[in-house]
Amino acid sequence: MKRMAKKPWGLSINEAYQPSVAILVPVHNEEKVIQLKLKNLERVDYAADKTEILIVDDASTDRTLAEIDAYRTNNSHMKIRIFSKKEHLGKTNCMNLALKSVNAEVVIVSDADCFWPSNILEKGLPYLSDPTVGAVAGSELLLNPQSSWVTVGEEFFDETITSIRVGESKVHSTIFSYGGFSAYKQAILHEFDHAVDDAGTALNLIQRGYRTLLLSEVGFYTPFPTLWKNKIALKIRRTSQLQHLWIRCLKLLVKGKLKLSKKIAIPDIILFIFNPPLLLAIAVVSVLAFVQNPAFLAIWILFFIPVFLFQKTRKIIFQVLENNFIALAALTTFFRKRGFAMWNTVQESRLLITEEMLKQKDLV
Repeated sequence: MKRMAKKPWGLSINEAYQPSVAILVPVHNEEKVIQLKLKNLERVDYAADKTEILIVDDASTDRTLAEIDAYRTNNSHMKIRIFSKKEHLGKTNCMNLALKSVNAEVVIVSDADCFWPSNILEKGLPYLSDPTVGAVAGSELLLNPQSSWVTVGEEFFDETITSIRVGESKVHSTIFSYGGFSAYKQAILHEFDHAVDDAGTALNLIQRGYRTLLLSEVGFYTPFPTLWKNKIALKIRRTSQLQHLWIRCLKLLVKGKLKLSKKIAIPDIILFIFNPPLLLAIAVVSVLAFVQNPAFLAIWILFFIPVFLFQKTRKIIFQVLENNFIALAALTTFFRKRGFAMWNTVQESRLLITEEMLKQKDLV
């Protein structure tokens, strides 16, 4: 897939494509960042008469709505609409209700803690001009890549994953999607998936015959936790959601109904579902072998010492072990049928965002 990522798209792309867009920003208690988000959207280069911002508020109990009203008062040139529910419905349910009031040709979803370069629409939307493409997503870029060893490792992981998912997109499609920038053709977007709103929606479009793409040249910025425990909590939730989808794909594959290419689906099903328990089993057997015959341990150490001398191989090994641990932990939540809170955000990430940080990236 990394080799495929270097090949041309082979799409019919109209660079002059400029559809009307509705930017949906789901919020729940986002008073700390919502004004920065609106400042960022104000800088996006796109025709004002074709752009609408729809804040989808799911029963916020802080000053989120007051912050939005204050911004609207001082920026009357921006078309900002609020869809607010007093009852706590959950992100997807609230967004699906808001979607019914949208008439734009393209619907774009962006979380409140994600920030766009000003040319993101000019770069990303032309891909939707191809009639076979139903949705496109942007790649994740970290606002704080050098904050700690945790963020350094995540930047390395993001670069690797992006190249693989772009390769999948060039083969046909990827279900891997971030909440920072996901754009859908409104005419075919019936609703957002209730189980996993972004990746699940991508899979639903694939099953209806459309392609869904991750674009390496289209990126958005977001903070990432600097503490390992917060990273693990965030990634277990993300991985569990993807595992739900890959199990759904496995069921469709067995029934012969999966529209996603087997070349893409089978490796991901193995990696997300079967690989973590297999690695655990190998680890247990290895420990037993070391106890029975210490010579095995000596051979193992002699083999891996040279590997650990190189920084890149150390990163790869650590990421492989860490992500299998995360996938194994996420699988336990699936089999225990344990869900996640409707708006279970890692608050550390929100607290990291400052206006100065965004100015350094030319985002506000």
